[in-house]
Amino acid sequence: MPELPEVETVRLTLAPQLLGRRIRDLAVLHPDVVAGTGVATDDFRARLVGAEFSALRRRGKYLIIGLRAPEGPLRLVLHLRMTGRLVVVPAAEEVPKHTHLRFVLDDGRELRFTDPRRFGRACLLPGAGGRDGPRGLRELGPEPLAAGFSAAELGRRMAGRKVRLKALLLDQRFVAGVGNIYADETLFRAGLHPAQRACDLDETDVRRLHRQLRRVLRQAIGQGGTTIRDYVDGRGRRGEFALALQVYGREGEACGGCGTMIERAVIAGRSTRFCPRCQALKAPNGAP
Repeated sequence: MPELPEVETVRLTLAPQLLGRRIRDLAVLHPDVVAGTGVATDDFRARLVGAEFSALRRRGKYLIIGLRAPEGPLRLVLHLRMTGRLVVVPAAEEVPKHTHLRFVLDDGRELRFTDPRRFGRACLLPGAGGRDGPRGLRELGPEPLAAGFSAAELGRRMAGRKVRLKALLLDQRFVAGVGNIYADETLFRAGLHPAQRACDLDETDVRRLHRQLRRVLRQAIGQGGTTIRDYVDGRGRRGEFALALQVYGREGEACGGCGTMIERAVIAGRSTRFCPRCQALKAPNGAP
């Protein structure tokens, strides 16, 4: 599933291609993409044709596209889910089998949303801002790269919580945008076991976790995200952070830090990779 770095990379690569462009036409090839948004397919198309792209921003794993439409400002909220792609291509390029939305732009190109698994969704909302939208968007926690998300704030949110670190990082209400790949990589670089309870971390651990979380996310954005199978950016290019992965997808290989075999376990219902030596479990607080 595209996580924060992938969605941010899509935003960064789409913005120079879309801002100021108008939607000349729109084809909704699979209506279930907009199902549940409260907007019928015909209305969805009618409200977007003629609109101008005015802003692109990201919140967690959601891409939020601002538009100036004849009826007033609109927001198109897109969630790529597991296999979604959002790419600008020449109109003459062959249309892939799993294309759901085709936005015909005023410069002759098309913005296409494709998704083989068909889990991705598009939600059209009125206004230029606001806190409405899909429930998952409304309930998001803080952005881990925001200036206000300090180590002290992270520690405050973790204080007294007995939940395992892997589960906590995956909880979008705790922190927005982190998924399986970046949770594993962050915990490895911070030297913390994914099954460690949050309440067992001391101040030094929290600072290290905060530093490595932000460092991993920034590095991944700088390398265009991680392509394991389906993900590409807004220009159709694969991400290169897969070359920097130290534990994710490397179970059974030697740890680059100590040579111990990287292990795989199921934690919080997700496959988790870690080095049992570099990420040794700490004794619980209050243990003899």
